[in-house]
Amino acid sequence: MFKAKIFLPSLFLFAFFFSITSALWPIPQKWTKGDDTLVVYPSIPIKLNPNTAKILSVKSQQAFTSAKNRLQKFLAQERYVSPNVKFNISSKAKQLDHVIINVSTDQDFEINIDESYTLEISEETLVAEISAKTVYGALHGLTTFSQLVYYDNDYLKHEKHQRLYLPFAPHKIVDAPAFEYRGLMLDTARNYYPIEDILRTLDIMSWNKFNVFHWHIVDATSWPVVTKAYPKLSEKGAYDPKTMIYTKQDISIVDEYAKMRGIHVVPEFDMPGHTQAIASGYPEIVSCANEQPRWDLYAAEPPSGQLNPAIPETYTFLENIIPELTSYFSEKYYHAGGDEVNMECWNQDASIKYYLGNNSGSSLNTLIAKFIDKTHELVRKSKKIPIAWQETVVEYNLTLGKDTLIQVWKDDVTSKQVAKKGYKMIMGTSDYWYLDCGHGAWIGNSVNGTSWCDPFKTWQKIYSYNPTSGLTEEEAKLVIGGEVLLWSEQSDPTNLERMLWPRSSAAAEVLWSGTNNRNVVEALPRLHDWRFRMVKRGVQAEPLQPLWCARNGGCDLPQS
Repeated sequence: MFKAKIFLPSLFLFAFFFSITSALWPIPQKWTKGDDTLVVYPSIPIKLNPNTAKILSVKSQQAFTSAKNRLQKFLAQERYVSPNVKFNISSKAKQLDHVIINVSTDQDFEINIDESYTLEISEETLVAEISAKTVYGALHGLTTFSQLVYYDNDYLKHEKHQRLYLPFAPHKIVDAPAFEYRGLMLDTARNYYPIEDILRTLDIMSWNKFNVFHWHIVDATSWPVVTKAYPKLSEKGAYDPKTMIYTKQDISIVDEYAKMRGIHVVPEFDMPGHTQAIASGYPEIVSCANEQPRWDLYAAEPPSGQLNPAIPETYTFLENIIPELTSYFSEKYYHAGGDEVNMECWNQDASIKYYLGNNSGSSLNTLIAKFIDKTHELVRKSKKIPIAWQETVVEYNLTLGKDTLIQVWKDDVTSKQVAKKGYKMIMGTSDYWYLDCGHGAWIGNSVNGTSWCDPFKTWQKIYSYNPTSGLTEEEAKLVIGGEVLLWSEQSDPTNLERMLWPRSSAAAEVLWSGTNNRNVVEALPRLHDWRFRMVKRGVQAEPLQPLWCARNGGCDLPQS
C-alpha cells in the first residue's frame, strides 16, 4: 500500500488504522475538530502580528522569541509516532502555510496573569492563528500546537524532505486555565539536583502547562544556597561547598529560564523548623541540633534542629538573611515555611526555659508567633508576599496578614479550617498529590517499614483529586490552585523524571482543565499518547500499562 504512494500520487491513500483518540494534554476547555490531515514542514514560518510586535515589551518579545525557537526545534526534531492516534494520510493533503500570533495587551508577569488563548487552524486559509490577551497565553497556544503534530514512519521514508502531519483539521480551540496557581514542588535539600536537572524539569513543566515551580531549596539536611551575609551556611551546610551549591548566578539562570516558559519560581526557606543545616555553621542559634539517637522526640524526621526564637541573635540572623534571599528571586511570593515545629525541641533548650521564666505571659506559642510575625514582616519589607504552611493558622492558631497564602498539605478538614479563617489557599494534600509516597521506609533499620503516606499515588489517584473538595462554593473561591510535591528522601537526578512523569501530568490537567467531567477511562488514551510523546522528547516517564493496552485499549476491569 505505501509503495503505491510513489507511483500513484494522485490517489487518496489512507492508513489502515482508525483514530482511537485525538490527543491533547491537558484537554482544552473547548475543542472542535474535523477529520482531515494537513502537511506541516518543520520550516513553517511562525510570525508575530505587526500590531502585536508594537505593543510588546522587550521581556514579552523575548518570551515569544524563546517559545518560537523551541517550537521550531521541536518540529525539526519531531519523530513521534503515536501508539494509539491513527489518522488518514492523503497524497493530496494541503500544506499549512504559517502560524500567526496575535496578542492584545502587554501585562506584567504575575501568577494571576491572563493565560487564555484561542487556536484556529483553517483548511481554507491554511493558517494556524493563535490569539491571546498576553504573550503567556500565546505560549500555551504554541505548546498546544506542538502536540497536534505527528510523524509517520512508513509514509515519510520515501520523502526527500521531512514533513509532519497535523490530523483532525480544521481545529478550533478556546482555552484558559481553571486555576491561576498550577505548581510543582521539588525538594533539592534532602538530595541535591544540579541546575541542568532543574532546567530540564522546567521544560517539561511548561509542556504540561504548569506555571509555578515551588523550589524547596533548603532543609534540615543541607543548606546549598550561597549567601554573602552568612557564608558558612553553604560552606558548612551544603553536602559539598564547591559542587553541591546554588549561587546567586545559578538562581538567576533558573529564574530567567522559567520566566521564558511562563513559569514563576517561588522559593521556600523553611523556618523555624527544618533548620538543622544552619547549625553546621551557626550552632548558637539552633536548638536540639541533631539529637541522637532519639531524634524522634524532637523532629518529624532526622536530623532534628530548629531556630531558637528566644534569643536576639536569631532575629539578627533573620534581619540579615531574608532581605538577601528575597533579592535573589524576581517572583513576588516567598514561601517562609512554618511547618512541623516540634515544641519538645524548644522545651529542652536552656535559653528558652530561661526566657519563659523571666518574661511573664510568654509561652512557646507566643514565641512562635513572635518568630513568624518577624519573618513575614521582613518578607513584606522586601516587597514580597509570604506563603506559609497550614500549621501556622491551624495548629499554632496564628493571625497572619490576609495577603498570606496558606499551603494545605493535609485533608478536607484542614482546608475547611483555613477557609473559615478567610485565607487564600494552595492545595496539595498528601493523600493524593505527594509523589514520594509508597516506596517503603527510608529509615535504615526499618526492615518492614512503610512510608508514612502510603500507598503509592497512582496517576488515577492523582487525577481523582478535587482541590476544592469539602468546601462551599464561596469557600472554594479561596483556592487559587494547587501543586504536586516531590520530597526527595528517596529521589535524586537518577530517578527524578520517573518519579514526576507522567503522574504530575495528571495533576496538570486537573489544575488547567478543571474538576468537572473528569473520567479516567476517557483520559487514559490521551495520557498514553502524551506519555509516549514526552518519552520521544527524551523524558524518562514511567509507563502506564503494557504497550498492547496503549495500542488497543481493552485493559479496564470488567463491569458487572
